[in-house]
Order: sequence, then structure tokens, then C-alpha cells
Amino acid sequence: MEKFTIKITDRGVVVMDEEGNRMEFGALEALMLLDILKNEESNLREMADSASPLSLNLKV
Repeated sequence: MEKFTIKITDRGVVVMDEEGNRMEFGALEALMLLDILKNEESNLREMADSASPLSLNLKV
């Protein structure tokens, strides 16, 4: 089962967890979040690699 569902709507982005809790972002807010995540991508990849129990690292 997925932890989160992300939907693009006509107003922006909706992120829902498996319990039905929602976070809604307008288009401008979603773009700001995307920019932040892009800027932090290398740090996030390092954290994910070090937390991964797999010895195999997949590059996308």
C-alpha cells in the first residue's frame, strides 16, 4: 500500500496519506516546493542511500 497519493488538480496539488489526511498546495506553492526539493535533491539522495537497507543503489 502507498503511504501517499499525489494528485495534480486544476487548482494545484493534493497530497493525501493512507488515513485520508490532506495537504493542498496551490500552483504557486507547489512550484515553490518543487524548487526547494530540486535544490535539495543531492542531500535527499544521500540521506536515502544511507537509510536504505539495500546494498544496491539505483540511479534514476
